[in-house]
Amino acid sequence: MSRSSAARLAGALPLALALVAAACGNDDANTAEAPPTVSAVVEATATAPASEPGAEATAQAVPAPTTAPTPQPAQAPGAEAAPEPGPIEAATPEPEPQTHPSGLDTAAIEAAVAEYMDAAGIPGLVLAVARGDQDPWTFGWGVSDLTTQEPMTPGSYVRIGSVTKPVTTVAVLSMADEGLVDLDTPVTAYLGDDWYGAYEHGPDITLRHLMGHTAGFVEYAFDPGFFILGSTRMNAPIAPEEIVQFTTAYGPVAEFEVQYNYSTAGHVIAGMIIEAVTGNPAHVEIRSRVLEPLGLENTYLPPGELPPEPVANSYNGGLLYSAFTSLTDAPDEALHVFKGNNYLATNSFPQEFLQTAGWTGGGIEALIGDVPAMFRGLFTRGLVSDEALAEMTAPGVNPDYGLGVGIGNIDGRMVYSHGGGTPAFRTRALYFPELDLSLAVNVNVLPPDPDAPELVEALLPIVMESWGLQSR
Repeated sequence: MSRSSAARLAGALPLALALVAAACGNDDANTAEAPPTVSAVVEATATAPASEPGAEATAQAVPAPTTAPTPQPAQAPGAEAAPEPGPIEAATPEPEPQTHPSGLDTAAIEAAVAEYMDAAGIPGLVLAVARGDQDPWTFGWGVSDLTTQEPMTPGSYVRIGSVTKPVTTVAVLSMADEGLVDLDTPVTAYLGDDWYGAYEHGPDITLRHLMGHTAGFVEYAFDPGFFILGSTRMNAPIAPEEIVQFTTAYGPVAEFEVQYNYSTAGHVIAGMIIEAVTGNPAHVEIRSRVLEPLGLENTYLPPGELPPEPVANSYNGGLLYSAFTSLTDAPDEALHVFKGNNYLATNSFPQEFLQTAGWTGGGIEALIGDVPAMFRGLFTRGLVSDEALAEMTAPGVNPDYGLGVGIGNIDGRMVYSHGGGTPAFRTRALYFPELDLSLAVNVNVLPPDPDAPELVEALLPIVMESWGLQSR
């Protein structure tokens, strides 16, 4: 029997209060099922011509979608029910010695991925790796859906979450190069004097504050109140103005201008500025300024544009599972026990709220093969001036973050990076300028434990050794 909405909300509040610590916005009494008994589904392909030879008998090219993007119908949730463990378990990869045309040690990669997927309880994972401007080599393991056992492949669309932020940043910086905006001009010049409500620092906030996370905003994306709001309207989009209202009404949670506090709202407001200044929808400007110049045909920013197919199914675990099952009437078929973890299938809910809650701060949906080219292209393809790129990659109040991008050091080498977490995908993208090496990984669980950066740490030495890139 379903509880009343009031009872669900009251019972969920203690759980929701822990979400901020448990969820992954940036880096930025279970019953175990039987172990896998079927072979792993593995694809390893470059987005190169289909005639390129493959080394694996099971490898197959995944063609890029060519149909026009159309919205998908929403499915209303059913009654809440307790999960019942079933016998289905997705397979994880088993290493097979072989020579791969990419030169990558695929056996070592598969072994690292298998270990990670087993440890973190990941149903499906996709990976893309590239050197220079070559087409990326893409891999997929496991399943995109625990019920249907549909394989997770490089042809599965995923949500990349906050990896959207550097894309929006570059779009804004290209406008700054044209003199349309200025990073240090108050936002009121573009959105008027009433955009910030009663937020005490509103008159002084600039694009630099927004994209460098020094406006003092709460991170709404994993705030308990925002989860409660979303649970009441999963079938209704949320407008950017509503996100801003929620964020500014919250008041400052960090010291303005001198304290870094990661907040997706800053890049949502940047998207509003893009629209106000150009008169065009944000997705149109981002496509013309970033996606089209980079030749990215499988990357979309909802809700203005959608992929030709829905994203792969994904799964909330941990406290997110507890919160969603407490706040919503989850249908019985959406509840799973996988590798000892309780999971709730995201695609069992209408997608309108989930597709709009991130927008220019975290809403991009893409094929994994587009992500390395996208991330590398932000820094190498001349989308913005050298001066603007220097602004983007200069450390801010947080020495590990510039404007919309992480700045770090791995193995003695500079790396630009960003993570992304959105119900229920986790993404990590990196680019090493010195090596001209880019990598992106996406898993269909949030939050994964261990987190995706741990897999990246295991994969990087394998990739570098395979391609003769000396580690330090």
